[in-house]
Amino acid sequence: MKIKVKFSFLLFNALLFMFRDTGLILAFYIACISHEIGHITALKIMGGELKAIELSGSGIKMYASPSNSIKSGIFVLLSGPAVNLILYAILTICGVKGFLPLFNLAEGLFNLLPYSMLDGGAVLNLIAEGSIYENQLQLIYKSIKIIFIIVCVIIMLKIYIL
Repeated sequence: MKIKVKFSFLLFNALLFMFRDTGLILAFYIACISHEIGHITALKIMGGELKAIELSGSGIKMYASPSNSIKSGIFVLLSGPAVNLILYAILTICGVKGFLPLFNLAEGLFNLLPYSMLDGGAVLNLIAEGSIYENQLQLIYKSIKIIFIIVCVIIMLKIYIL
């Protein structure tokens, strides 16, 4: 397996360590590592092979053997966010406070957003790819993205105005 570390990853980590709050840094890394372990575990369950990992300032990208079916691909893609959301639920039920549950919740929800570089968008692309309705589905997905952006702007404006 090949591991590539980009300069932006090192820069991001340097900026993160400027916070000097070990609880914050540790919680962040635990949430990220848990997320990726979810993907890797699902990939292994589905009989896939992890070929390479790329670490950059914008996140972690894994390269794997092609999935056997759309269902197995969706399972692998959604396993990362699922692990984070399950960890959030377990930590909350156990009464754990602080950054760890919040980072898991944020990581899980963020990665479900419908953008192609995130797990949610990759799932939508996987569903649309090769379909006879691929162009229409892509148009629907773009509409969802625009609506999501508008909703976020409205929420931010309401928060800022209040």
